[in-house]
Amino acid sequence: MLHLMKSEFIKLRTLRSTLTATIVLIIFPVAVTVLSAMFAKNPNETMVIKVLVNTGAVSLLLCGVLGVFAIAQEYSQGTIRITFAATPLRMKVFIAKALVISLWVAVSVAVLEGVGLIGANYALHSRGFDFGVIYNPSIFDNHSGHGDSAWQVLFAFGAVCILFALVGFALGALLRSSPGAIATLILVPLLVEGIVTGLLIAAFDIDISRKTPFTAAIRAVQVEPDAARWGLVGYFSLWCLVITVIAALLMKRRDA
Repeated sequence: MLHLMKSEFIKLRTLRSTLTATIVLIIFPVAVTVLSAMFAKNPNETMVIKVLVNTGAVSLLLCGVLGVFAIAQEYSQGTIRITFAATPLRMKVFIAKALVISLWVAVSVAVLEGVGLIGANYALHSRGFDFGVIYNPSIFDNHSGHGDSAWQVLFAFGAVCILFALVGFALGALLRSSPGAIATLILVPLLVEGIVTGLLIAAFDIDISRKTPFTAAIRAVQVEPDAARWGLVGYFSLWCLVITVIAALLMKRRDA
């Protein structure tokens, strides 16, 4: 398995699109966070975390795109046949790819959060403001009754990023097309969930807006969520598990 993971890592890091997406998902939130710390009128720790996580919504989608690249590129280029010929156990290939993209995203998000916090720390200290999130993580006013420490927000954000990558990976395996999988990944949370929710409300007066999977994922990384943070992460992970299992079973059965 380790040799297979090593080969999958080499495939992933040699893709120019993978490196580009990784750089953007790190630089964009970090740049916005540091600039906010430099120029905001009354900056504080809560503002820094909010900006880092809210701009990180772009990174969530890019993590999903990385998941798509991890497998769909091989289908589009036909190299998946070589992979399956070298490793006939397709489930082993699927697991190795999923582990590699999960580790890739985990490291990328850790760099994002670390550089963002350190950059904001220097920016605030240069202006004479204290930045105590690292030393005093319980900084939020828990008006919602579900708030918690800055570290909980950051860990939840990392977990959701990994889950987004796995969803993108599963979509890539299901659709076997990068454009189709990326379009699905973007349109479902941004458009389809809202349309389905609106139709159900109009037709049956049923509101599922708080039960849709991607909405739950976004709610989970809010500074003060309206429900238990890790309950929302768990709910989204169940949806992720379902689509990943379906993708694995279909990849095992279908022709390359």
